[in-house]
Amino acid sequence: MDAFEESKNDMNIWIFFSQPSTTIFLHGFSASSHLILLLVLSISWACKRPTLPTLENSKPMLKNTHFLYYWLALIACIGLSFCDLLLCVLNYFSGYTNGWSDLKLVAQLDFAFRTLTWFVISAYLQIQFSHSSERKFPILLRIWCAFYFLMSFSYFIIHLSLYWKYSSVPVLLWVSDAVSIISSLFFCYAGLFGKGQKVEDLHILEPLLKTSSSRNNGDKGQGSSVGVESVTPYANVNLLSMLTFAWMNPLLALGHKKTLDLEDVPQLANCDSANMVFARFENELESDGNGRGNVNQVSTLKLAKALILSTWIEIRWTTLLSIVCTLASYVGPYLIDTFVQYLNNPDQVKYKGYVLVFIFFLSKLIRALSDRHLSFLLRKMAIEVRAALFAIIYKKSLKLSSQSKQGHTSGENINLMSVDVERTGIFSWYLHDLWRVPVQIVLALLILYKSLGLASLAAFVAALILMLANVPLGNLQEKFQGELMDSKDRRMKVTSESLRNMRILKLQGWEMKFLAKVIELRNFETRWLKKLLYTSAMTSFVFLSAPMFVSMVTFGFCVLMGIPLESGKILTALATFEILQGPIYNLPDTISMVIQTKISLDRIVSFLCLEDLHPDIVQTFPKDSVEVAVEIVKGNFSWDLHSPNLTLKDLNFRVYHGMRVAVCGSVGSGKSSLLSCILGEVPKISGVIKLNGMKAYVAQSPWIQSGKIVDNILFGKEMNGERYEMILEACSLKKDLELFAFGDQTIIGERGINLSGGQKQRIQIARALYHDADIYLLDDPFSAVDAHTGTHLFKISIDQSAVDTSIPHQIEEFLVSIVGFLGTAAVMSQVAWQMLIVFIPMTVTCIWYQQYYTSAARELSRLIGVCQAPIIQHYAESSLGSTTIRGFDQEERFMDTNLKLVDGYSRPKFYFSGAMEWLCFRMDILASITYAFSLVFLISMPKGVLSPGVMGLAVTYGLSFSMHGVIWDLSRLENKIISVERILQYSYIPSESPLLVEENRPGCEWPSQGEVDIVDLQVRYAPHLPLILRGLTCTFPGGMKIGIVGRTGSGKSTLLQALFRMVEPSAGQICIDGINISNIGLHDLRSRLSIIPQDPTMFEGTLRSNLDPLEEYTDGQIWEALDRCQLGDEVRKQERKLDSTVTENGENWSVGQRQLVCLGRVLLKRSKLLVLDEATASVDTATDYLIQQTLRQHFSESTVITIAHRITSILDTDMVLLLDNGVILEYDSPAKLLEIKSSLFAKLVKEYTRRFSS
Repeated sequence: MDAFEESKNDMNIWIFFSQPSTTIFLHGFSASSHLILLLVLSISWACKRPTLPTLENSKPMLKNTHFLYYWLALIACIGLSFCDLLLCVLNYFSGYTNGWSDLKLVAQLDFAFRTLTWFVISAYLQIQFSHSSERKFPILLRIWCAFYFLMSFSYFIIHLSLYWKYSSVPVLLWVSDAVSIISSLFFCYAGLFGKGQKVEDLHILEPLLKTSSSRNNGDKGQGSSVGVESVTPYANVNLLSMLTFAWMNPLLALGHKKTLDLEDVPQLANCDSANMVFARFENELESDGNGRGNVNQVSTLKLAKALILSTWIEIRWTTLLSIVCTLASYVGPYLIDTFVQYLNNPDQVKYKGYVLVFIFFLSKLIRALSDRHLSFLLRKMAIEVRAALFAIIYKKSLKLSSQSKQGHTSGENINLMSVDVERTGIFSWYLHDLWRVPVQIVLALLILYKSLGLASLAAFVAALILMLANVPLGNLQEKFQGELMDSKDRRMKVTSESLRNMRILKLQGWEMKFLAKVIELRNFETRWLKKLLYTSAMTSFVFLSAPMFVSMVTFGFCVLMGIPLESGKILTALATFEILQGPIYNLPDTISMVIQTKISLDRIVSFLCLEDLHPDIVQTFPKDSVEVAVEIVKGNFSWDLHSPNLTLKDLNFRVYHGMRVAVCGSVGSGKSSLLSCILGEVPKISGVIKLNGMKAYVAQSPWIQSGKIVDNILFGKEMNGERYEMILEACSLKKDLELFAFGDQTIIGERGINLSGGQKQRIQIARALYHDADIYLLDDPFSAVDAHTGTHLFKISIDQSAVDTSIPHQIEEFLVSIVGFLGTAAVMSQVAWQMLIVFIPMTVTCIWYQQYYTSAARELSRLIGVCQAPIIQHYAESSLGSTTIRGFDQEERFMDTNLKLVDGYSRPKFYFSGAMEWLCFRMDILASITYAFSLVFLISMPKGVLSPGVMGLAVTYGLSFSMHGVIWDLSRLENKIISVERILQYSYIPSESPLLVEENRPGCEWPSQGEVDIVDLQVRYAPHLPLILRGLTCTFPGGMKIGIVGRTGSGKSTLLQALFRMVEPSAGQICIDGINISNIGLHDLRSRLSIIPQDPTMFEGTLRSNLDPLEEYTDGQIWEALDRCQLGDEVRKQERKLDSTVTENGENWSVGQRQLVCLGRVLLKRSKLLVLDEATASVDTATDYLIQQTLRQHFSESTVITIAHRITSILDTDMVLLLDNGVILEYDSPAKLLEIKSSLFAKLVKEYTRRFSS
């Protein structure tokens, strides 16, 4: 039977052509499009001839011929070609039989060009992938596949509208539309996913691409422990599994059976690994279009461009899915009027209602599919953005000059990693809203114009007014957001410093002062936070009321203009406004995120633009046979290039291989700066530095990584057992390791709490020796400084930010979702209670799915938090030890560790995203099926039982019916609430004893004598740990000088901590001047004692605030203390005198100067009880003598308790206490102990003298 032959019944297919102009235009546009593609493809083919396979590329090309994407594309092209050929033949016979009208001629051209074009594309693909080294679809075909899908979908909608108007459309056109849409989907999938083969081919060369990252000795990243795990099934997923997220089934099933660990989470695909993502991003960032570029010259625009280009594939995919989702979302509102007309007409045939139901169901299904995959790919893109930014910031931190570090504090940098990177990643969610919102508004206005005519202009004006109202609000938000981030930086800086130096704050009794500073900064931050939230609330109010406002204006205009308001048109408008509510509601969030992301990118760019160490400061050569190891010729160096005063000037010297050179000088003379020059750390004004051989460096402030002791010693080198044992013996570490239960496998905490200062220093000396270098640079290797704190500062920044802004907003979203879901269910059930029969099982199924999903999702969420903190910790740790890392040329290994940590974080993040979409997809499908059943129920009801308008209202509300919004917001809220749990968990950590005990306040003059009585003192660090001090009993008479000695681990520092109640005794007591110190408040105790600690600590601020943070003394008293501690002359040279700047950690003061500042503090305080905890470790011998003389002069009537690494500094004390393994072995005057040749003290003095003499 002729497919286009006219007949005499109502089903006459040629009634369709009573509107020939529309159909002619459609065929003409299609024919023109295919002809243009055909011409362009032919020209491209002619200009770019395929290369024949060679021996080198034959294997990859053979593999390309059979890959999945190619076959999908080829099948789709051949199918379309045959379908169009069939239509061409049928149309030809129709024209031959019934005559050739203009319509048939244009249609014939269209079908002919389609057939030819798809045949040519099939041939092109076959040749392209079997005789060329190309591994991805040409850009021309990728653009065409997206365009053809949109054109096919648009034709389907137009044919649908013509069908409802004229009651008939040729069956073959329906077939053509169906084949075109389905085939184009396959073609889109193949064209846009075809890039995957490029990555797959890398596995052929994988053994040749191995880098130093495989050497993971010393690495502590999670990635190193999961190398044998399976790669994500997403990498090799089939089409059905990909569409339904079924590739998540194995992990969800495992999570339902057991608690997931990181080992259970498969690895990422190679193309999604941090290494590959960062390589793509860095390549884009360093290129300026001509293949050249400089990260130091990056701008915000350039950084944003690099992020976009590095995620371009995901952006293309998400753009297509956004378009499909947007179009599908408007199918329902477009057809509501038609559905109401069908219900109003009792003579309508039944099958039309079922066709409408099918279209409604199909549109919701397509919307669900596109929306879920859009969300998943946006999450995946956010993961890649985070990985790229984490890596570039970390890499930059390893290259920063010391001056740049002083300008950017650790608190700011942690905010950069925790807040700004996170916010930039989240912006991926809002990327398409920038164009999608205007498109949705335009589509909505077109539908409104079709239904309400000129009233749509009133809706446009109302929407425009609302958008313009957002301009001043957006400007305010940008201002408040910038001020909020600045105030957050200031608070984090002080918090960082306080946490890092909490031990010093407690020993000095300064906790309350610094707490007051933090609270003051927090209050200042809160003021900006309130302004920002109030502005956001105003913006949200304006746009939440937008649908109601637009509806009132639109319907009011209709009433004024006399435009009839039929139920179908009203419902169409309401449905349109309902959909429009989404983009209008998201618009303030989008604007706010654009503002916040711009600020975050500006902050990241300002960090990336900081000055690096100049790589050409030092000329490095291999050792070979050159005699000279180090040579400096006419060297002039300055830490501050803008300062007229040089740090080191006119340096000329040579050091030959095998020489041992000692650098001497007073405090602040430039000894450490000289070593820094050799390392290339000090900016060079002029001159030449040459190094011949490999170097190793031991810093004055010991830097130890969190992790095993053995990893700190090996530091990336392979284990050589014989050499390793020899190094342990040489560094006197064997005895220390015997004290640890796990020996060299003992984990070192991030603050080094389980290592003494001496142990830390000997470990880094062992590290240098094991490195087997040609040149060793040792910077006063007998001093010791505490480690840096990272995790807590990270676990507070993130959580506080979530509590401030994210959680309140998420609660609001959750409540809105619940109200929306319950309201929709109530409206639809009100129409017919029988719908509850469908709602109830759907809801039960959704709840079951949610319960099934929650087990795995909760653990994945936990793993995200667990794996995120090490990134920040490693960053903070590496920043602190960057000089040591560079000194050993270990930047590449540490960069590899960072990438492994990022992968460890990205893996649970990726699978959590997949789990979320797995759940939401199934809920969307259930909602779509429920909606379809509801519509079938409505059209099956006898006419007149329900008003068509009421039934149309149910249909309108049902368009947005889904439970996934509730589950989505609930899951996000659960994740954010973890921040509250962490803060509560942190706040519930057992605190110290009270700072003040009102009923036991000591007198103002206490202690007046300084006598210390220790009775049966027993101390352990935790209930499950062994005793460190085991029953000490002794008395330190008031005014006497006591020296405490003993080998590492004997309990010297523990005794001092017990004296300051840093650790409480398990038994026994300490009394000072007859008062049991356990009965009084900690502040009363610590504020009456003085200590010069082992680690010379200075805080950011001024010299005055460091000497007198409590503001208790006059300038005259401060100058007097400075003169006594030998710093007065140095400070007077400074331009700002007492207000001279102190940068973070006191980095702009030498370690020796910092120690003298600590001496100045105790000279101001003048306590009756003074403790010196290896106080002269960081100063030269001459300065040590001056300090000792100063202390003897000004603390002659005070009790002075000294722990010293130099035996000579305690030879003139009144009494010596010798500890061993927590027990007092000897306690007498030094003279008496030296007379007894068998005494341990005499042996220690003899050993020290022998070593010093040698």
